[in-house]
Amino acid sequence: MRNAGASIDPPPDPYSAVRPDKSNPSSGTPSSSSSGSSSTGRRGRSGDDKEPVSQPTRKKLPRGVSPLPPGVSPEVFAPTPPSSSSGRPPTLPPPSPPAEPWPMTGSPRVRWSMDDPAAQPSIVMVPDPPGRRSRLRRMLILVGGLAILFMFGYCIPATYMWGKVLPGTQVAGIAIGGMTQTEALDLVHARFDVNDQRDVPLLLGGRPVGKIRPSEIGLAVDAQATVADAETGFPSPADVWRAFTGRRELPLRLTSNQVKLAQEIRKVAQVIDRPVREGRIVYDGVTPRLIPPREGLALDRRAAEEAVKAAFVSAPSSAPLSVTTILPKARENAFAPFMDDARRAVAAPILLTNGGRRATLTPAAVAANLVFAPGEQGDVGPRFDTHKAIGGLEAGLVGVAEAARAAGFVIEKDTPKLVPARTGKGVDVTGLNAALARLMEHGGRRVIPVSLALTPPALTDEDALGLGVKEKVSTFTTTFRCCAARVTNIQRAARLVDGRLVKPGETFSLNDAVGRPESSRGFVSAQAVQGDRLVLIMGGGISQLATTMYNAVYLAGLEDVEHSQHVIHIPRYPPGRDAAVFYPEPDLRWRNDTRYGILVTAEATGMSITVNLWSTKLYDEIKAETSAKTAITPPQTFTYDGGDCVPSDGAPGFTVTVTRVFSKDGEVVRRDQPQTMTYDPQARVICKGDRSLTSDPELRRTPPAGDGSTPTATPSPTGQKRLKNKNKDKNSESVKNPKATPNKTKNIGNPAPKAKPDKTATPNGNGNGNGNGNGNGKK
Repeated sequence: MRNAGASIDPPPDPYSAVRPDKSNPSSGTPSSSSSGSSSTGRRGRSGDDKEPVSQPTRKKLPRGVSPLPPGVSPEVFAPTPPSSSSGRPPTLPPPSPPAEPWPMTGSPRVRWSMDDPAAQPSIVMVPDPPGRRSRLRRMLILVGGLAILFMFGYCIPATYMWGKVLPGTQVAGIAIGGMTQTEALDLVHARFDVNDQRDVPLLLGGRPVGKIRPSEIGLAVDAQATVADAETGFPSPADVWRAFTGRRELPLRLTSNQVKLAQEIRKVAQVIDRPVREGRIVYDGVTPRLIPPREGLALDRRAAEEAVKAAFVSAPSSAPLSVTTILPKARENAFAPFMDDARRAVAAPILLTNGGRRATLTPAAVAANLVFAPGEQGDVGPRFDTHKAIGGLEAGLVGVAEAARAAGFVIEKDTPKLVPARTGKGVDVTGLNAALARLMEHGGRRVIPVSLALTPPALTDEDALGLGVKEKVSTFTTTFRCCAARVTNIQRAARLVDGRLVKPGETFSLNDAVGRPESSRGFVSAQAVQGDRLVLIMGGGISQLATTMYNAVYLAGLEDVEHSQHVIHIPRYPPGRDAAVFYPEPDLRWRNDTRYGILVTAEATGMSITVNLWSTKLYDEIKAETSAKTAITPPQTFTYDGGDCVPSDGAPGFTVTVTRVFSKDGEVVRRDQPQTMTYDPQARVICKGDRSLTSDPELRRTPPAGDGSTPTATPSPTGQKRLKNKNKDKNSESVKNPKATPNKTKNIGNPAPKAKPDKTATPNGNGNGNGNGNGNGKK
């Protein structure tokens, strides 16, 4: 191809694209500017004044369509501004500086030009005020500081404490903080595992009253549960704060056999407790005597249990016990105004009349049934058992055929038979009581007319049959030698007890049933055990009835409310199962804790006494298991010179344990708490001269060696042992043991006079039967 050469066409006009179209006002360029631009362009092309070349006709664009490519601004092709008045050629504006990024320190604001509708919105950054930037800076510093503080104050210490007991933690004074759970367990075991082998002494007012071995009551430290209370997980902020600022004391977890602990505390309570004694005016014969009131004591058992646990934790240590004082209903000065009334009541016999019928109420009968005692509200007044006092006289005042009769039982062919009740006449007890009260308060004529009233039977046939008295539930017999004076007392007491009916829930009292032993009531002076010697007292021998009845009650499974053992063991009684009584105390009391009635029958011959109890059997067999004799103690020897001296060969003392066992359907269903009894040695007594009294041969002889006793004995250098009894009362005739303890029954009776072995001494026992405090119970 050949070279075509230069183009003969004129160069294009660069302004032609933006030259205004008069028909198109949207071009936005004024016509003067267009013509100027065209002239300048022509000069720029040819450099001479030639006539313009005709331009080709341009095609008009639709309205609103720009001829420029997208993104090209029309200002680029704008004509050069006109020259200034100075005639200098126009100069272009200086070039724009290079673009720099605007520092965005303020809030963005949108600016819109309202002059140019086609203009686009632009964003202009307006800087914030100086105060706002300062607050933001402080806030950032604060947040950063808190974060650092949180890290060093909580996160790092919590990470260090994780998996360990928190610092400052203690258990019973032992610091376990900072240890692992295993280390804390080992430390708790090492500190407390030996405590269960250390006895805990029990103190009352600084005086020892017993001790408890923790291992026997299952008292121990539960180390696992104790350490488990010290949480070893990731600690919370509160835990970390407590670890730095305080001390945490964890409770020591203990385990124990609560039943055995309560039993041990109950044993101690039976030694400490002293029942409250209400004051009363009673009669010694027919002489009124005041028995002053006495405060009672009761061990605070709940506090005692806590004291034992606290002493166990801090072992070796002792447990201080506390007691509660029980006040009597009336104070001693409340009885003084009634002493004159008591004297007037027995000043002379009282004659009861019913028309032509007469009966005499003797001073002794009044004294035996009258007592001045406080009521429920503490008001002191006479309490006269009218029914008992006139029980033997009512038939004479009313007539046997007309008197009311309660239902009862008789034994026929070894079976109880009902004796029907009968409604009849009886003495108006209310009127008689009012007349007796006036007589005691004001005196006067001692003749009281009685009135009669229709009296229902005290026990109806229906009620008697509902008591379930149908078979013999227990029986017991003891023997004695014939014809001694004490046999008279045993037979007389047996007749007073025979036929007694004890209803469910009632408590039987032997002293209440027999009453005061007096010659006017058929009793005589006979031998009885006082301390560890034999003396003569009025009614001696009734303790044999008490022992026989106690064993019948024991084998019937009934509740023992009160019984007292002899100081020395009497060979004819089973070891650990004897009972001593003396009016009015000590007494033999038992409670019918069954749902059936109990009929008591007693029969005394010239050589034995038998007590039977009739009711409904609850068990097939009840028996006593008796241990071998232990702690055998030899007797002492004493020489006395006195008219009431009773010689004795002596016998050793010993300790024995008895347990009651209940069987039904061939199996043991119950075992009572064992009872441990200790007997003192029976002193060997030598009476000087020919004035000594003849002793019961059975009491004189030494028990055979086969029963665990020692036939020969050596005098003890300690002298005669003084009787121990917490309820000794210098104002009463005897010493009372209020309740048989489960494990040890206290000896009863006042001590014999102190004397040295093989020396002459005068005994302190009275043989006249006045009961002035020298007998411990009737044998």
